[in-house]
Amino acid sequence: MDTHLLKETAPFVQFSSVKVTDDFNPLFDIEKIPKQSLEDYCQQLLKLSFSIPHSEIPAFICHHCNLVKEPLLWLNKFEKLLTVNDELFSGTRKQSRLMKFYACIETKRNKILEEAEKTEKKKPAKKYINAESEERYFSFHELKTELAKLSTDAERIMLLTKEKFEYQQSCIETININTLAYDEQCEKEIQQIYAMRKLQEEMGKMFSPSTPETSAKEKINLHGPINIITNAFKQMMTSVKPNGKPYIQKRIKDIAEFISENFADENGNPLSKETLQTYLSPGRNDKDPNSDMQINF
Repeated sequence: MDTHLLKETAPFVQFSSVKVTDDFNPLFDIEKIPKQSLEDYCQQLLKLSFSIPHSEIPAFICHHCNLVKEPLLWLNKFEKLLTVNDELFSGTRKQSRLMKFYACIETKRNKILEEAEKTEKKKPAKKYINAESEERYFSFHELKTELAKLSTDAERIMLLTKEKFEYQQSCIETININTLAYDEQCEKEIQQIYAMRKLQEEMGKMFSPSTPETSAKEKINLHGPINIITNAFKQMMTSVKPNGKPYIQKRIKDIAEFISENFADENGNPLSKETLQTYLSPGRNDKDPNSDMQINF
């Protein structure tokens, strides 16, 4: 009695059966017959699943995937065929075989999906490829697009550094002489990021709105008439002349500004620069203090 009789079919869209030729492999292949039914195909596939050696299961799965147009779809249906007939795999050894099939199916499925993902990624035109190795191609043009998607300079520097070292550690097969070396472009981009960051910091300091000094210089209060100090400066600008030159040689406007910035009246109020200039003027002696209140040099 055949213990591997089909219990239920799986809805295969395409059969992996082939005509008997010199290349026919009786260990793996299912003979293609006229008007082959789904039930017959499933039964033959199930019988082979029990007859092939345990070690040949991965090769068996790959072989049938190569015979169909949509290997991922075939894998899913084959997995379903095993699942709906799992009662045929009773016993420790048969259970072990079933687990091996499931593991190999999952491995093959992941590999197909990974390859599909690589294929979907459109390769850029040759002029945008800096170099190619056996494992991959290096395109700085493509890398720039990836960099633009990142939100921080730290992430960009990390990616550029990774790509630079990966290029330097690869066995390069072809190089585009019309582009710069991939690792050089990565390094230049890293340096540009650092340079721009430094420039932004310097520009920020240069053009940031000026803020009042937190510790403003404290002015000296004058406890008396303002014209006493202006007269003192006036004397140093005119009367006091060591070595034949005035002790202070500055414009009246500059001296007025100096006094205004460093002194305040007795109440702490700022001094008027216009008033100070008037008191400092040589022609306004009427604004000088009385002689008993003057500071004499």
